[in-house]
Amino acid sequence: MAPKTFQDAEATYARAAKYELERNWNQAFRLYIQAVETYLHLSRTGTDPNLREKCKASAGKALERAEKIKSAKRELAPVSTAHFSEHQQFYVLKKSSLINGTRYPLWSEPTGQAPHVAALKESSRQFRLLPGEQLTALHWQRPSDSIPGAHIASVSLQPTDIIQNKVSDCSVCASIAVCIEHNYRKNAKLLVSSLFPQNDQGTPVVSKNGIYELKLHINGGYRRIFVDDHLPFDEAGTLIGLSTGRKKQLWPSLIEKAYMTLMGGYDFPGSNSGVDLHVLIGWIPEHIEIKSATFERENTWARTWSAFQDGHCVVSLGTDDKSYEQCSHLMPSHNYAVTDVRETNGERWMSLLDSRIGCDPQPQPQSESETSTDPDSATPKSRLINLSWDDICGMFEGVYLSWNPSIFKHSITFHGIWRQKNTSTEDDSQSSNHYLLLRRHADDKTPPVAGDEIWILLTRHLVNTHRTSEYIALNVQNKDEDGTSRDPGKIATKGTYSNDAHVLVRARAEQASDALGILACYDGPFEDVCFTVTAYSPRAISWDTTLRPPAYTSKVDGILTSKNAGGNCTNPTYMVNPQYHLRIHADKQDAQRAGTQAGVVLVAKGPRDMPLNITVVWSSGERTVELSQKEIVANSGAYTYGHVRIATRLLAGNYTVILSAFDPSQLGAYTLRIESERRFDLKAIPQEGAGMYNRVVKGEWNAANAAGGPSYGRYRSNPVYEIVVPTATTFGTRLQLLKASPPISIGLSLFSSSALDQCVASSGPYSDAISGAAIPLRSSAAGTDHLTLAAGTHYLTLAAGRYYLVPSTYAPDMHAQFRLISYSSVAGVSVAPYTAGNDS
Repeated sequence: MAPKTFQDAEATYARAAKYELERNWNQAFRLYIQAVETYLHLSRTGTDPNLREKCKASAGKALERAEKIKSAKRELAPVSTAHFSEHQQFYVLKKSSLINGTRYPLWSEPTGQAPHVAALKESSRQFRLLPGEQLTALHWQRPSDSIPGAHIASVSLQPTDIIQNKVSDCSVCASIAVCIEHNYRKNAKLLVSSLFPQNDQGTPVVSKNGIYELKLHINGGYRRIFVDDHLPFDEAGTLIGLSTGRKKQLWPSLIEKAYMTLMGGYDFPGSNSGVDLHVLIGWIPEHIEIKSATFERENTWARTWSAFQDGHCVVSLGTDDKSYEQCSHLMPSHNYAVTDVRETNGERWMSLLDSRIGCDPQPQPQSESETSTDPDSATPKSRLINLSWDDICGMFEGVYLSWNPSIFKHSITFHGIWRQKNTSTEDDSQSSNHYLLLRRHADDKTPPVAGDEIWILLTRHLVNTHRTSEYIALNVQNKDEDGTSRDPGKIATKGTYSNDAHVLVRARAEQASDALGILACYDGPFEDVCFTVTAYSPRAISWDTTLRPPAYTSKVDGILTSKNAGGNCTNPTYMVNPQYHLRIHADKQDAQRAGTQAGVVLVAKGPRDMPLNITVVWSSGERTVELSQKEIVANSGAYTYGHVRIATRLLAGNYTVILSAFDPSQLGAYTLRIESERRFDLKAIPQEGAGMYNRVVKGEWNAANAAGGPSYGRYRSNPVYEIVVPTATTFGTRLQLLKASPPISIGLSLFSSSALDQCVASSGPYSDAISGAAIPLRSSAAGTDHLTLAAGTHYLTLAAGRYYLVPSTYAPDMHAQFRLISYSSVAGVSVAPYTAGNDS
């Protein structure tokens, strides 16, 4: 999208004035607002001071006209946010400039006047050092006053030169070490090129005024971080942050200080190298959890080894708090830089660097070059630890890969805001999730192909490093060209909520025509949280900016309780899940064109630890008790934690929408939102037996009474239950197995005599349906009929008297536990086990 110019803003203003003269108030108001946004954007980003002032004045004039129209015409249609507009994207980035109370401008913004040295020194004195001030006499001073011969960057460094001292920033030390290793192997300048001022060769030089600029990537873009040349020392004159031993190089310490500045101080809470390197060099973070059930040992090694050799990624490893139990010379909750990945004589090895000073690990198999000591460094190479890949998989918690974005030919970004949950605007669907549609295009006359891997990175913007309880999730689905869900069973997703700042999904297009639907979700107590979604692709991609607010929407709030949480469709209780009758109305075109469909979106949200699913089935608006594959119209696929979304197209007609959690024990509040191109109705479907008295009786088929169906000659030996009806009532009953597996064909019959010779009603043919067998399905006795009570739910009418209910299996000797759920419209109906001779 081309940047807006002053002429564009003027043209928009002129169109607004034209519509105002024509008394088209909605169009005039919308265009005036667009003009205001464009003028303001140009006033913030323009380089010509005169033009910037002119834009501010024009923005004020356009806003005045918009406010006059709004005050006179209160029925104006709301103006939706143009999320993809240049000014809106810039607004999000500007909003995210404030981190820990300090503003960090975008690198592309005009530099203005650099902070004064005295101001920076004052901020340094307020800068937090270590938690609880663990050390005494901590002070700031210039390294040249305490380290004779210290220089910004005079000689090349090795990873082993990086020494972690008293600050608990092992991930930062590991990040700097892997960058140095990469620079050495690939003749690159990672990190070094981010520090200014520089000479013509791109090497940092001494700043004349003691102020340095760092170009770091955070909150959606590269930003400018200023630091002075004062570093923290203890009472013995030793740096408390990282140092470079005898090399006496200061640029790593300045990088560390800049990062600590962003993070709020040297009392660093800890991180991992993937997160740190995303800030330090802008590379793509991928956290592979070794102890996860989805960890692929061989595939991970192959990807890591190949990419490391090619220089496409840098690697570090992290331990958890129990790693010392497997290996005594590993630190718990510690990051290690990986300086080599190799295969030797059929063995797979990694070389790990522990940046801690004074580290003396147990001896490991090393090459001759690794057992020597660099004469220019105080750091012996014995800090290098060689471990086999098998040992690493048993000792470490995670592999942190940071990928060079340049391995992808194309990338695009979107900056958005998760709005507060209590919003009452029309855009409340964006309160905790944001939907994007990514389209693939031909690139240099090469069309997209099936199997292309596209990476999607969701990044939550940092506001305050001491904020906790913020969680994000990313759901990515293959879509047809029109954006509807094509194959919900195949989903590339990180649907589980994580409190990390980044979530990466590596999605693979199943078909050449696939688009990708992206749902970025947030769960937390804070309002207006900004985020960035970045897509990386080998072929041309773009966001679909044509998505428009739906014409019709409806939202219902509900709660999954012990009475209506039925779990997934493999549970007998699935039928009790919340169900809704959805009726899509026909429009005028349907009368002339058969088969027209309406675009419909269904979104559900619940607690972040609740896996949800939405299923839409053909129906007449009645409750669905058993799912049939041929009746399913749309399904959200695999259960997704905290959120789920379907985009589909539906014919005019009636449907049942079923919302479920994966397990019946998963309870909590939920919200279901329906959006449609056409008018629709949405109404909750009552539970089976709603408004009636119900009784639950449990029983069992065992060696004594598992007699099977009538054809086996022992039908009267089955369990029999006596039903006493004190007065005429409507009645229904359902037989269910307590455990649905293995499936057993069951049936249910109702008799009017204890001799079991007068059948009143039955559940029909024996069935192994998970929902069980129910009466009534049909009536066979004179004087009985059906009575409709609720939508689609039918019950028998029984006169006062005694009846006998027989649950049975089709085959004899099938042992299982069951329950009978009976419903009646009057109180006092009893259901109890019956034995011959207990008639009164």
